[in-house]
Amino acid sequence: MFCVASSELETKMNITKGGLVLFSANSNSSCMELSKKIAERLGVEMGKVQVYQEPNRETRVQIQESVRGKDVFIIQTVSKDVNTTIMELLIMVYACKTSCAKSITGVIPYFPYSKQCKMRKRGSIVSKLLASMMCKAGLTHLITMDLHQKEIQGFFNIPVDNLRASPFLLQYIQEEIPDYRNAVIVAKSPASAKRAQSFAERLRLGIAVIHGEAQDAESDLVDGRHSPPMVRNAAAIHPSLEIPLLIPKEKPPITVVGDVGGRIAIIVVVVTNTIPHEIQKLQCPKIKTVDISMILSEAIRRIHNGESMSYLFRNIGLDD
Repeated sequence: MFCVASSELETKMNITKGGLVLFSANSNSSCMELSKKIAERLGVEMGKVQVYQEPNRETRVQIQESVRGKDVFIIQTVSKDVNTTIMELLIMVYACKTSCAKSITGVIPYFPYSKQCKMRKRGSIVSKLLASMMCKAGLTHLITMDLHQKEIQGFFNIPVDNLRASPFLLQYIQEEIPDYRNAVIVAKSPASAKRAQSFAERLRLGIAVIHGEAQDAESDLVDGRHSPPMVRNAAAIHPSLEIPLLIPKEKPPITVVGDVGGRIAIIVVVVTNTIPHEIQKLQCPKIKTVDISMILSEAIRRIHNGESMSYLFRNIGLDD
């Protein structure tokens, strides 16, 4: 098991050197709540900043205390208005940079646009663009959690700490599900089977995979990609250019691969407090929230004090 020992972390909290400033980047209730929990664990006051939208939707940021020569940590959770969230962060980072902050660390548990990390047809790798924008704005370090693809770290030219929420989720399963040993971990799609397998192996449980679930469709029929035309014309196409036509995908009916009969099926009902989900909890009472402020505050403390981060990555393998 790779759970971070709570007692060990608790004893280290509130041990921070001077010169640390903690900001919450927006007025989103979940971001403010998470920021206050982190500040409480670190034993510091929240930094004074004003973030608001002009009538024309421009974002304005006013830093209301000195950050000169200090280590600044900006906490930003991603709300439904993702682009406004990004601009709030970029403007606040730049404001701290121009105010002569010693270092500026972004604490972004859920990295926006992380699913757009691969080239698809005539699209673009947006997460690479966002990484460049953050670095250009003045970010010197990034703390995030469970990146969609670990390779996104390579888009940055600054240090990136990709923390894991898995220890807290595993702990919740062990403590809150009485008969969890009679459970089976279910992957909602083949793509998430590797993560489900990691959970299953650590909990000594079986695994099942849902196959055939609807996923993002990639239609080739509407973007003019059928050129040369599908109809073969020996006079128009040279034989050496006849590329075999790829058989189109057809998703099978939804099926479950694995033994789930008479067992507790654990899919997703546990969510960390890194993104707003209050409305979803009202719609589905099964959703439970797990607090991960402990590991974020410990990461901030270690970076500020110049300590090693390896303690937070104990027993985490390449596939986790």
